[in-house]
Amino acid sequence: MVLLSIKQKSGCFLTILSFLIFVFSPLSAQESFSPAQVKDISDRAYEPAVIGLLDGAKESIVISMYNISLGAKERNPIAFLLQDLIEARQRGVEVTIYLNTNFREIDKEPHQLIRSPFFKKLVDAGCVFHLLPSRLRLHDKLVIVDSRFVVEGSTNWSISALKSNRESATLIDSSELAKIKLLRLKMLPLIIEPKEKETHRALYLENLPDSIAILKSLLIDERYFPKMFTAQDSRGLDLYLLLLAHSQVVGKSSFFVELESMALSLNMPVSWFDFGLRRQVIRSLKRLRDNYGLVGVKFFHGKDAWIELIDLPQEAFSINSKLITNQKISYRLKFLLMIKSLLESQGEDLYSISKQELARRFHIHPWTVGEAFKELKQYEKGG
Repeated sequence: MVLLSIKQKSGCFLTILSFLIFVFSPLSAQESFSPAQVKDISDRAYEPAVIGLLDGAKESIVISMYNISLGAKERNPIAFLLQDLIEARQRGVEVTIYLNTNFREIDKEPHQLIRSPFFKKLVDAGCVFHLLPSRLRLHDKLVIVDSRFVVEGSTNWSISALKSNRESATLIDSSELAKIKLLRLKMLPLIIEPKEKETHRALYLENLPDSIAILKSLLIDERYFPKMFTAQDSRGLDLYLLLLAHSQVVGKSSFFVELESMALSLNMPVSWFDFGLRRQVIRSLKRLRDNYGLVGVKFFHGKDAWIELIDLPQEAFSINSKLITNQKISYRLKFLLMIKSLLESQGEDLYSISKQELARRFHIHPWTVGEAFKELKQYEKGG
């Protein structure tokens, strides 16, 4: 026989009592729990798991979040998540976002939270925002996809949460739980949505003169336009032409450029986030500087750039500004039309020069010249 001490007997009694309370409690597992498959996605597993859910969404995405913070970095995991929401809208998926507004800096004006440009892109894409009054604090970190998959834990949508913090999060596959969560969200008190903010404009396509002066060396010297053409750097070519045009509009060879407006002038999608628009222009400006030696550039807080056009000692000729504003013209045809204008300024006829000779003089392949002539024939018929 084993004798138990008073302390051991007390421990056994408490264990049995706890078991009986659990079994016979009205909140037993059969009545209060929903069947579910559960997966831990804590810490660095959270981001790829949520990306997979957003990319695979077929009907709906609902997000309820205490804090969505884009931060200032160009390569930003939160911006990529928000871009996934835009892409989901493009597939016809409904996207609804509930946001907390109880922050010290916006207590007086909750709508400030979604007046930032990257939230504006979501609104333009058709995402629906619901804001709670700032007197209430929405502390959720909740994502629900297709009324089935529930992600919940401690993870806000912030760079520190996704990349630095130790955050607990769980992915739950349960339609019953999703239904309960969605019903709770629909019961939340909401405030009226704000008016939309004005978008950027393609400023560098506006008020251009009929003709733009171009230096001959840009076409003749293989370091410049021929090198861009060979590299198929059509964006670099278009950007430099816009910079030349703007320089002649303002009468200066050095000037500030607003990167978002330049991006739209280059026909980049309006639906992109501002940081994405700026990044593409910055890359092209760096190529113009480093690969072709055509500009000097300094960047200021990622939003503006100071441009200095490098002086090239050469005679100039003029091109029609439609080569810049007509964004349906291919870079191949654009290059040939500039060659045509240059030859005419020298009293030469484009059609009297063989394709081989044109290829030699302007450092491009004869086959490419032939293809450009085919496009030129169609272009002249149409206009």
